[in-house]
Amino acid sequence: MHNILIPTAFEADTLYAVKTAVKHAETKNCTIVLVTISDLPDTLFSPLSALRSMSPEMTEAQYALVDECRAIVKETANCTLTVRHQFGISAPLLKNLLNHLEIGLVILSQRYRSETNTFQRHFLKLLGNCKSPILHLGQHSEEHHFNNALYLERAANGIGVQELQRIVSERFTFKIVSQASVFEERPEEITPFLSETISKNNIDLLVETRKPEKTRLKKNLVPPIHQNLGLPILSLHEETV
Repeated sequence: MHNILIPTAFEADTLYAVKTAVKHAETKNCTIVLVTISDLPDTLFSPLSALRSMSPEMTEAQYALVDECRAIVKETANCTLTVRHQFGISAPLLKNLLNHLEIGLVILSQRYRSETNTFQRHFLKLLGNCKSPILHLGQHSEEHHFNNALYLERAANGIGVQELQRIVSERFTFKIVSQASVFEERPEEITPFLSETISKNNIDLLVETRKPEKTRLKKNLVPPIHQNLGLPILSLHEETV
């Protein structure tokens, strides 16, 4: 499981996601998969109309962006790039897709993570319940080195920083240099402390664990504690750690 999945709507920050994927792959052979997720077309259409509607419409700018992504990957000796269009999604289908593509990491850009489309929000919920590590990119598109990480520890998960470091070292090269308990903390109370810790320790990556949630969409979303910190965050499924 060494390939990288990048869900995309072909926005500009897809380039940053591809550059991040190339950097993570280092010298290992890796296929970077750009995937679009769309709802199924109306089944009342004729088969021919359905096939036409399942051909995604892309602008010239989006085609140019894909060409830029291909050029970035072509400069490497170990990475290849594919583009996949997925119509319809469910938990079993997503699980099979990740297994079929041998996905070891999912990278989400901030623009994609902020999608308000109901279908794509549902997809993001399903993705969060999958066991693949998810790298949420930060607010800024500059390249990060991912050397020093801050572990946002939730007391309920019971995993210590040393055990987590052992596990992440099997796939990643960064070192966890600090940790902070965020269980039952209000964001406005802990954010200044986290910002100070990040500054003092040259933190360039946050790490958290996540647990499965019901896929029902919430009307009032509670912003995560790390949202205002601006850094990328690596989210690991609790069942894999």
